[in-house]
Amino acid sequence: MQNTTTTVSASLAPPTRFMTQLAGMLVNDIDADKFADSLGTTINHPAFILGHLSYYAGMAMQLLGGDMELSDEDTELYQHGAECKSDPALYPSKDAAIAAFNERINTVADFIETCDEAAFAKSSAETPFFEKMPTMGAVATFMLVGHVPFHLGQISAWRRIAGMGSAS
Repeated sequence: MQNTTTTVSASLAPPTRFMTQLAGMLVNDIDADKFADSLGTTINHPAFILGHLSYYAGMAMQLLGGDMELSDEDTELYQHGAECKSDPALYPSKDAAIAAFNERINTVADFIETCDEAAFAKSSAETPFFEKMPTMGAVATFMLVGHVPFHLGQISAWRRIAGMGSAS
């Protein structure tokens, strides 16, 4: 990787960073005691969602060739297919979850800015995404700019179930 801005990195890093602002609007006013509560439903709670998104942002960085450590505990809690549990003891506190999400997203955006075109053009043949997204750039774009807002929408739905208004 080189320290150069490419068309792809210049297009991907800013919206990736913007995800922290969107998430903040949705989670900042949530009571910390409810952050890991599914509210008696099967909806994913904010603690799980931010952890899941942090995990997959790190996975996107790995796929682009970056050095991002993902713990076995995080893999078990947040990988695709993992069940969201209403047990606050399994998840970081609200403040820790928000800080970890923001740090991970910004670390990944910083890394993206160092990637050369070859990192984005690399084949995704060794991933489950290959048939839909043939390059790692396409996979990273989906994981950071498609996947994140999808799950942030779950927080919006969670807010409604919790009796909260729209985010501001």
